[in-house]
Amino acid sequence: MTEPVLSKEGQEILGSVLNMTPPILKEARKKKILRILSLLMCEQGVKEAGRELLIEALRMALSELHSPILDGLEDPAKFKRLASDWKYDLETYYSVPRQVKRWAAPPIKPSKPPGETKVIAFNASPRKGGNTDVLIDEALRGAKDAGASVIGKIMLQEIKLGFCVSCWKGKDLSFPGFCTIEDDVPGIFQKMADSDAIIIGFPYFMGRECGQLATFLDRWHCFRRPDLETRFGSGKRAMVIGTWGYPYPGTYDHIIENIIDLLQGFHIVTVEVLSACGFHGMLYGLDDKGKAIILRTPKELEKAYQAGKTLVTG
Repeated sequence: MTEPVLSKEGQEILGSVLNMTPPILKEARKKKILRILSLLMCEQGVKEAGRELLIEALRMALSELHSPILDGLEDPAKFKRLASDWKYDLETYYSVPRQVKRWAAPPIKPSKPPGETKVIAFNASPRKGGNTDVLIDEALRGAKDAGASVIGKIMLQEIKLGFCVSCWKGKDLSFPGFCTIEDDVPGIFQKMADSDAIIIGFPYFMGRECGQLATFLDRWHCFRRPDLETRFGSGKRAMVIGTWGYPYPGTYDHIIENIIDLLQGFHIVTVEVLSACGFHGMLYGLDDKGKAIILRTPKELEKAYQAGKTLVTG
């Protein structure tokens, strides 16, 4: 393949991105970037790729984990204000927008009326009263106001949660007998089976779901067997809430999509999703009183409340 022609600035940007790439990945990544860039140039009828077109190609070729690099290249002034200054300046910290994006909900009606619906929530954040916790509480409040009953909110940080050991007991398929690990999880599975709607909230650590959630979901491994696929029951609905510190919305939506796909594999249909950002900086997502900073943006919190209502009403 003939390599596309890049402007001097384009060459510098590509060079800087490749210099940050692990050596073992560099050649394959370069080929992918240039292939996509060539297609874009052909599509747009240009002979030389400049800054904007190269950044577009980079966004298409690289994973979302590279977004901070590309955001800094695309608009350095904005990036400095949103992703750098707020780490060191309190005024900027408070001025950075905390955003909650509510995804478009599919028009799927629940199998039960709200008054007969039971909701259970899981908070994978280690921080009680933090932004993830507050958003979950608002969603539960919305579900309850719509008529649903709340089984409870479980803080994964506080339960006895062991690692999956990939065993297969195979004989006793009742709760909690099918799992060999003696901790709180088998009892929680029973509560999930009794529920009609599930809320899962979690923060992002290191560009992925936090370890508490990963460990909990690993324990669902026993339901992968064909004869256990429906042990949670059918017709369950879900709401997923993802939060992160990086102040750009949508950056880690691909991680939320992974959770949605996993839930679908267990016949749990996700009908409400919130992705919320801006919870980092000087006070690490809190205000100077130690409260979740999302509490300062009631309009954003309202989205969680309304999503909770829709979770049980459709």
